[in-house]
Amino acid sequence: MKYSLLVLILFSSVLFSCFGQKQDIKVGAYYFDGWTGKTFHITQKMKDEFPERKPKWGWITSTPEAMEAQIDLANEAGIDFFNFCWYYNGKSSQVDNDPKNNALNLYLKSVNKPKLDFSLLVCNHAGYIIKPEHWEVLCDYWCEKLKDSSYIKANGKPLLTFFSVPTLINSFGNVDGVKKALARLRFKADSLQTGVTISACVNYQKAENMKMALESGFDVLTNYNNHNAGFSGKGKEFPIEMLIQIEKSVWQEYTKFGLPYIPASTLNWDQRPWADVKKEIANAPRYTGFSSKTVFKSIQSLKNWMLKNDSSTTKEKLAVIYAWNEYGEGAWLTPSEDGKVNPLVGVKRALK
Repeated sequence: MKYSLLVLILFSSVLFSCFGQKQDIKVGAYYFDGWTGKTFHITQKMKDEFPERKPKWGWITSTPEAMEAQIDLANEAGIDFFNFCWYYNGKSSQVDNDPKNNALNLYLKSVNKPKLDFSLLVCNHAGYIIKPEHWEVLCDYWCEKLKDSSYIKANGKPLLTFFSVPTLINSFGNVDGVKKALARLRFKADSLQTGVTISACVNYQKAENMKMALESGFDVLTNYNNHNAGFSGKGKEFPIEMLIQIEKSVWQEYTKFGLPYIPASTLNWDQRPWADVKKEIANAPRYTGFSSKTVFKSIQSLKNWMLKNDSSTTKEKLAVIYAWNEYGEGAWLTPSEDGKVNPLVGVKRALK
């Protein structure tokens, strides 16, 4: 009897350990707010030819009601945080006046906000270049957000990610200039007793960009997506399974650079809805076969890789999904209005 009880306790301990390890993974989703009706992103082509991408709330999802519903859905599926794409256009004294920041502000006011954490991805690419004269006021703005109790942490400190390292180098002159700028940001965050973990979105295949990120003193590496990884040859259409298979090797490459890595799972890539705005997109390569089943495979692959490589990730085992609502680029999780597509089913199945 005692022996059987001991075996049962040991078995339960191992089982609890395994499930506990899975529970430790924290998965976020990139949130892009091109859905206010005030930007070009809701194209006529999208509305006419891609009804499966239309969210259950309609094309304009940047409303208080839709935000609260999205928080609930993300939470129910096992997603831990939204990583909001954040923009500064430098044209106003009001730091966050860009309409693509509207969803973040709605989230911060939502009554169910405690169900879902958040972080910021500073989209400092072309058109949103950050200059040295902006830095102080932007640091103050970011640091104020870092104080929020719902702000996600990486290695024990709030996580702030920059989309483009090269534009920072161009703005601040060189690596040393960026180092000083990041040091100033850290000083301000430390003075508020929050601290900050600063992450760089960077393509490991672009050696010069990676060198810049490492020498500039970023704390963590990550990326927005890996959509090119599964394109092989000169074809125009590729099954999404090709990307799912190869993306694991992409994540592995990032572990070679000596910094903690936050892997991004790329759910899909198909920009055709924007072909009437950007003509070159019509003949660009894309994936086929996107569904809740492929979403399940993508997230399951990400989860398994995280469990095998936890020493290469952040202390909190952070990962991120591309994306919650990139409808124009073909990667989305929200249920469709017609009820025929619900990618979140795949997420929930993989995470829970």
